[in-house]
Amino acid sequence: MKIYIIGPSGSGKTTLANHLSKKYKIPSYELDCIVYDDDNGNVRRSDDEIQKLFGKVLKKKDWIIEDIGRDKFNKGLDACDTIYYLKISQWIVYGRVIRRWFRQRIGKEKWNYPPTIPQFFDMLRVAIGYFTVEKKKLAKLDNYKDKVIYLSNKELQNILKEGN
Repeated sequence: MKIYIIGPSGSGKTTLANHLSKKYKIPSYELDCIVYDDDNGNVRRSDDEIQKLFGKVLKKKDWIIEDIGRDKFNKGLDACDTIYYLKISQWIVYGRVIRRWFRQRIGKEKWNYPPTIPQFFDMLRVAIGYFTVEKKKLAKLDNYKDKVIYLSNKELQNILKEGN
């Protein structure tokens, strides 16, 4: 089973990936952790290193990967069985980004990037930027119509309630 989850920051990608990973007992990968070396001060890896690490994930029998839909990971779209696209309102996403940053700042939530003030504004910038190119991301998914499942926030919440 190979699942690719796409959505903006704060849409619930990691939450859905973790839920499906537990449900199906298969590994989950945040592609941000392939792009950035968390063990080395969160430094961006070279493109060659990124593609090598990504290639190792794609060779596995089963996986769940989640990302914002960067073009450098299009091979994942080709290789997967199912694509979940989280079609979440931008206002819900912005609220979640703000809430996440506060929760990370007070130690209530794990973080990949230190929850600094500049990081907060960077995450908001990324979320806002996502919605300016969302039509392009959706158009790219037209090539995969047979395996795309679009989830609203309500549908996502219903999936997350399964098995609880």
